Amino acid sequence: MKGVLNEADMGRLKAYPPDDALEMLSADLARMEKRQTLELEKAKEEALKAVREKEQLLERYTREVKTGKKFMESEAGRAALEEAVARFKCSEELEELVLDRADGLYEQTVQDCRQILQGTGRVSDEDLLLLDPELPLNFTRDGRMVGAGDAEDGADGDAPPQA
Repeated sequence: MKGVLNEADMGRLKAYPPDDALEMLSADLARMEKRQTLELEKAKEEALKAVREKEQLLERYTREVKTGKKFMESEAGRAALEEAVARFKCSEELEELVLDRADGLYEQTVQDCRQILQGTGRVSDEDLLLLDPELPLNFTRDGRMVGAGDAEDGADGDAPPQA
């Protein structure tokens, strides 16, 4: 009993005869066991409830996925998809996306063409500038051309950083 009770409780138990102390401890133990059993049952019920909710959600999700697939395979679903695509094609969002993507591609293409033409040695720098006068024509001191973003990196003769 010394391992179960602290010293103060042991001192109080000495006032009781051993049979009474055993009876009191047994009653306390029975109450604690009953409380623990109730808590365990409650935890089991909550766990079962959570499992049931999970199964219901999974069933609902599966049903909705199947319904969505069936809808998209139906005539109404295909019509709704075509309508959504048509509205997107007419939207300003698509235009902005295309122009943003094209802007970077255009500048890179012009710079690549300038570099190829300059590499042939048959086209003057002034003629290369005619491809797009808005875009800068960037060359290093040794005659190599660098992209618009790399102009500062290679302008002093240093090689551009290697990736």
